[in-house]
Amino acid sequence: MFTHLKHKLLLCFVLLNLTACSIIKPKEQASAHHADNHTDAATLHDQHMAIIKNIQQFSLKGRLGVTSTPKSFSGRIGWQHTSENDHIDVFSPLGAKVANIIKTAVDVTLTNSKNESISAPDIETLTEETLGFKLPLDGLSYWALGRPSDSKLVEYVTWDNEGRIIELKQNGWDIQYDDYTMNDGYFLPRKTTLKSETLVIKLIVEKWASIKTP
Repeated sequence: MFTHLKHKLLLCFVLLNLTACSIIKPKEQASAHHADNHTDAATLHDQHMAIIKNIQQFSLKGRLGVTSTPKSFSGRIGWQHTSENDHIDVFSPLGAKVANIIKTAVDVTLTNSKNESISAPDIETLTEETLGFKLPLDGLSYWALGRPSDSKLVEYVTWDNEGRIIELKQNGWDIQYDDYTMNDGYFLPRKTTLKSETLVIKLIVEKWASIKTP
């Protein structure tokens, strides 16, 4: 009887060890799977960037919020962008047009609510003088699409498991993306937040349209 009991105890010991091994092994597999996911995300990021870089024309409608000192702004925006020019309408929260901005390869012209036209060599100087804040339109035409500008050095960039950028630092701006939506076959940002030392800009896109590639 004692021998029979010893055999039972030995069998239990073996079974417990086998059970312990079966618990540890999936953890090792999970770690390998996590590494594969990281590699896949980097590949997806490269693929996503290659697709987005083809976009040369778009239009959008949405909301614009600006927090700065001493002046802040919230309202609506309509924006048509091509590789050659930009046409932007800025509206108050009640729908009155605050400004119309036209940017060409030569200069930038802003027409205010009094139908007065003011021109300047660059968009940041013009919007600071007329609206009270700098609108970084040259970079924003890239950042609004969820990609870095081609003309500026990227300080850092991070992306999600689908390869879409969630954080970007470029040209003195910290840029965050909170949401993406599918539009005409492209995943494009719905909410973009830009922060500099003196300014916070929030762009919420309610509608993307006229997306064109070469």
